[in-house]
Amino acid sequence: MTQKTFSFACALALIPGMASAQTISGSVALSLARGTYLSDQQTSSNSSFWQEYRLGYSSSLFDPRLVKYNGEVAYRANSLQVGSVTFPQQGRQKDLGYKFGVALFPARPFALSVQASRDTLGESGDYASSNGVRGGIAIPAGQPMPDFQTRNSEFLVGWHLGVAGLPKVDLGYRKGQSLVMGGPYQANQRDLDLHLSASQDTAHTKHTVRFQKTSNDNDFAGAFNQRLTDLDYEFAASMTTRGRASVRVGRRTSFSLFDRPITTADVTGAAYQPPTRGQFASTYAVSTIGYEPSSRVAVELTANLDRLDATQARTDAKLASMTFRYDVFRGFSFHAAGTAGDRGQVIDQTVVKAFTRSGQAGASYHKRIGWFDGGVRYNSGLGASTTVDGRVGASKTWSGDANLSASSRWVTLAGGYDRAASTDTVLAYGNLKLERWRSSVQSQAGRLVFNGSYEQSLVDRGVTTTYSRTRQQMFTGTVSLRVKRDATVSANAGGFKSEMPQSRDRTVFAGVAVESQLTRSLRLRTWSRLGQTTATQTGLNQRSVTGLAQVEYGRRMFTFSAEYRYTDQVLAPGGLPVPIQFRGHQVVLRVTRKFGVRV
Repeated sequence: MTQKTFSFACALALIPGMASAQTISGSVALSLARGTYLSDQQTSSNSSFWQEYRLGYSSSLFDPRLVKYNGEVAYRANSLQVGSVTFPQQGRQKDLGYKFGVALFPARPFALSVQASRDTLGESGDYASSNGVRGGIAIPAGQPMPDFQTRNSEFLVGWHLGVAGLPKVDLGYRKGQSLVMGGPYQANQRDLDLHLSASQDTAHTKHTVRFQKTSNDNDFAGAFNQRLTDLDYEFAASMTTRGRASVRVGRRTSFSLFDRPITTADVTGAAYQPPTRGQFASTYAVSTIGYEPSSRVAVELTANLDRLDATQARTDAKLASMTFRYDVFRGFSFHAAGTAGDRGQVIDQTVVKAFTRSGQAGASYHKRIGWFDGGVRYNSGLGASTTVDGRVGASKTWSGDANLSASSRWVTLAGGYDRAASTDTVLAYGNLKLERWRSSVQSQAGRLVFNGSYEQSLVDRGVTTTYSRTRQQMFTGTVSLRVKRDATVSANAGGFKSEMPQSRDRTVFAGVAVESQLTRSLRLRTWSRLGQTTATQTGLNQRSVTGLAQVEYGRRMFTFSAEYRYTDQVLAPGGLPVPIQFRGHQVVLRVTRKFGVRV
């Protein structure tokens, strides 16, 4: 038998094994939608017809434990008619995309997966696209709208290593891009996310390395770019049964850029404008040695170096501290700490460096009686700072908190109060006042479930030119009732409020939803949501009401659905004399046919 004949025979022998793992799947979906909307006192209507076809294939190479791969091709087309009856506009959209994925050793502790996707979307110039990247292209007034083409691509890699005796490794990588082109205009958005962690454990030591990098770049009428990089290393060791040591070093940097085109008119007038760029970097190293001579006594030594660089300020510190804890009796403990080292700050080119020393002492008590569980803690300290030019300043700190919870079979209530203050006559950022209230409730009685929380905080920081005050309130609540075995009614509400000397921002929302499996094949889903946002500094005032009602019926491989959507929005940006109003209704009918075969 020749080598060529032998190779051909081996290939024929492998075909049955490979064919048994092949799967072909797909779907066909047709949608018809029609809606009306009112915007700027103009009533218009729209109608569209969607076609969507998907074909997927998955198989394995030689053995499913070795290599598994899959691919999919999708095509969508839509014709849209929008506008008034007198001046209708025709829009077209076609989308062709594919994706391909490979998994190496999927069942092993060193599995690697790779996936890539890309789709090309073509739109006529008068197609009312909701693509955010295309929305960033500013077409000069009076210029014709060109046809657009959007290319979206994504590449992902994931790898996990969990083999005994080797470091544990987790790797994730994602890169995406969206490029929009139309005539002489172009917009581009790129994003990247990379994270890596590796750790090695032994009987007495642990090494951990973590790295993360994310970025988002937008280039169109304006530019908004963000970058974040975080790298840290941690080492922990158990020297004896009562002694331990750890070291952690790292660096974290962030950058943001926000540019608006000079030619764009400023419709907000004298409203607040965000800074065009900001940069932040933090470098730190922390070393700790702990020792517990008995179960009631613990001593800990810590050395800390850190530096923070921001656009308008910089701080740094080189500190050493010792902490002592003594458990007097069960639930009650006493602790004390001493710190000494150098601190520095730079604000508006003014440099202040000082040698600081401080001492703190406090106590805490925790007790549980029946349904109740509570605790209190108090800490107070004094310190002094001496600058390089001989100025001596005093510092004082204190903090305390109390918390109480009560639990029964049906309900759990919890609440707490924190308060802290610090003063420093040399370092501006050493002045702080904090006050916070918090509460929560969790209840479940039969088919009824309720969760709620509330928090309020007041923070004063800095002095004179660095002084700022922030008051924040936040609340959320969710309740759900299981009416029948397959029917649930739920509602939620929440809000956020922030007050500063130059602005007051407020957001509130509320919603309700109903889901029910009426029969084995018939399902009902409805929801509605109300939202309100106000911001005094920018003059923004936005109100929105949205809702959905959907009925879905499944019969074998067919799915039929009908849905109704409602939207009512009022947007009043600062500087505009007349608010922007939008009210829309839309009805969508959809039929889907899925299939799948193994060959």
